[in-house]
Amino acid sequence: MSKVRNAFLMAGMIIALLLLSACGGKDEKVAESQETVVNFFLNSGLKTLDISKATDVNASTVFTQVMEGLTRVSVGEDGQDIVVPGIAESWEVSEDGLVWTFHLRDAKWWDGQPVTAGDFEYSIKRTLDPSTASQYAFILAPIKNATNYNSGSADVSKVGVRAVDDRTLEFTLNSPCGYFLDLTYYKTLYPQRRDVVEKYGDRYGAAGETLIANGPFKVVEWVPNNKITLAKNENYWDADSVKIDKLNVQIIQDTNAQMNMLLNGQLDIAGVSKEEWIEKFNKTGKFDVVKGFAAGTNYSFFNQKDDIFSNDKVRKAFSLAITREDMADVIFKGTFDSAYGWVPPKLQIAGREYRKLAGEPLQELRQENPDPRVLLIEGLRELGISDKPEDLEVTYLNTGTNDWSRNYFEYVQQMWKKSLGVEVKGEFVEWPVFQKRIDEQDFQLAGMAWTGDYNDPSTFLDIWSSEAGIYNIGYENERYDELIKMAANTIDQEKRLEYFKEAEHILLYEDSAIAPTLYRKRNTFISKRIDGLVIALFGGIDFKNVHIVE
Repeated sequence: MSKVRNAFLMAGMIIALLLLSACGGKDEKVAESQETVVNFFLNSGLKTLDISKATDVNASTVFTQVMEGLTRVSVGEDGQDIVVPGIAESWEVSEDGLVWTFHLRDAKWWDGQPVTAGDFEYSIKRTLDPSTASQYAFILAPIKNATNYNSGSADVSKVGVRAVDDRTLEFTLNSPCGYFLDLTYYKTLYPQRRDVVEKYGDRYGAAGETLIANGPFKVVEWVPNNKITLAKNENYWDADSVKIDKLNVQIIQDTNAQMNMLLNGQLDIAGVSKEEWIEKFNKTGKFDVVKGFAAGTNYSFFNQKDDIFSNDKVRKAFSLAITREDMADVIFKGTFDSAYGWVPPKLQIAGREYRKLAGEPLQELRQENPDPRVLLIEGLRELGISDKPEDLEVTYLNTGTNDWSRNYFEYVQQMWKKSLGVEVKGEFVEWPVFQKRIDEQDFQLAGMAWTGDYNDPSTFLDIWSSEAGIYNIGYENERYDELIKMAANTIDQEKRLEYFKEAEHILLYEDSAIAPTLYRKRNTFISKRIDGLVIALFGGIDFKNVHIVE
């Protein structure tokens, strides 16, 4: 067996929606007080903290504080993400790449019970259980028979994960997987306690008292759609490194309220995009400003079972009609970048930036089709309906009902009217309703953002395979599915790169199943009282090593 050992101090990750970057290295004395408190916010409430069922970024942010997986993510001296030990203090992989063995440290849950290899095995098999109906079970596909068990065609005993003993966890894979280690810090591989899950049943993860976790902090109060209060977990294996006594997490949807609270010192961290607020914060001299690409892409997407958007030329026309550079400047004030690919910048494949290696498929499509209206008319003729774009009836489903959502829609409405001549109507719903409508294919055209889960192109490209079941847009392409499987079943990174490039080309250039609009970037203000915050490209903000300075 080839031994792989790591000995790094654990550090933080980004908050995916607030889009943070690195901050640290201050020389000031650590402030001495009765209680050290940090305040930040989420922009919406939590649906659940059930590890097998949570799907949103905000839940992941809380998980980062209260949970610990086999590994964590940190940042190396070169600024790139690195995988560091978590509950696993070391691991090894067989020469053929099929068997991974993790050796667990002496760690405990909130209540003092030991974290065991069996807790990891139970959690993974619970997520894969068809009756759990986890939307993230597909991430576990590299594990032997995981997909078969999840689809009901294999017994749970055949799944390639087992607790050899309380401190040894073994995975057997279907084939060598080039990104398996990057999965081990993701929430889907966190441990769960069988006794707690079975005690609370459907209520598990719905309130603080129905949870049990093993991370640096614990939930002491959870008021739905209002706030979550976290306190230091004295039973955490590395509690001596945790210097924060309390984390106040407020649910704040209104942007002006967020900005005013940051300005008044009621919040310590916030992403900022409006120029007037950026100027105000800069003048105070109280914040570190951090910038850089995030692991996310904004996009519009089409219901391919819809009569209109079943045609690839219609989809291509709507994609090409998006004025990406102008959108970045007008709507996001230059804080985001135009996107002509799906996988965002900075995301790596074998230590190299994928985007620089793969080019941008939509640039090729744009060069070949300078007038998207011509494509639209061709598509409408193929459908046998009116070839006048002005006669179309198209509705855009928006996630959000606030002023920003409406202003954004007004922009895209005018954009498609000007470029295509199409009158697009808007429909505004809150996130839970939006999710339900997408699942039921009750939409024509919609938009949102995707944030990657781990540092490999597969975290963006896997979700559109027909087996993933993440978003029900009616897209199926056999060659695309084949490429995704081939990339998952080899550790030859050059082959994986070529498979991913072809898959992305099919997704955006040939089929235009989705229409990327902007690569997300960070423009975050962090109070100078916060030190020790090390940020990675993936994951949520991690306060484990944060301390307060004078």
